[in-house]
Amino acid sequence: ALVKPGKTADFNAFVNGDLRKYEQSRVDTGAISGVLVLRTISPGGSDAECDYALVTFYSGLPNAPMSDDETAAALKKAGIGSSLEEWRQEQRSVVDLVYNSINRAVLQVGAAKEGDYIVINDMAVTNVNDWIANEKKFWQPIFEDGAKDGSVDGWAVVVQFMPRGEKDPHTRYTVDIYPNWQAVYNFFGPGFADRWKKIHPDVPMADEMAQENKLVTIEHTSLLKVVASIQATK
Repeated sequence: ALVKPGKTADFNAFVNGDLRKYEQSRVDTGAISGVLVLRTISPGGSDAECDYALVTFYSGLPNAPMSDDETAAALKKAGIGSSLEEWRQEQRSVVDLVYNSINRAVLQVGAAKEGDYIVINDMAVTNVNDWIANEKKFWQPIFEDGAKDGSVDGWAVVVQFMPRGEKDPHTRYTVDIYPNWQAVYNFFGPGFADRWKKIHPDVPMADEMAQENKLVTIEHTSLLKVVASIQATK
């Protein structure tokens, strides 16, 4: 989503007001399993693809698009007094939707919380199945170890379901979730080699890097902050 010029304060008020109330109701009724609102840190400026990303989680298949009547009923259930048109106008007045996609997490460790920082690595992959197998064998245990000692809050391997094609962005990517700003820089810092040796004592890190370079190339990396996390309260 791109925030309209001069509307950042209004957008933040919307996120922490009616949007949070609406999404919390949807989570508590079981329609969805959670929502994250992410603010882009880098890249920034006028060339940034988006200012914010809204991520909706489902425990299974995503729901079909809601009809106007269903949306109006959901607003009422959430205790929002606005009409459907007023609700839509409130959104249109502060933000423009620039991209929408459906994605599947094929591997996951932990989860993001409010205040976390997220690094997204867009990948060019030679063979998807081999890439996922390599991530599961070598990188999932690394992030599981990091989650145990609090160095990270989570990690995921994500494959975009729709849209998909050679010209579509973000079709395959990893998500690294860090508990604070320092952790973004520290996790792969000087102590990382020791973590690697602890988890993979029989596999030199240089050998795995050489193998990984045959499977995948990082095309783009972005850094975002979790400014809202809406989870079940029951």
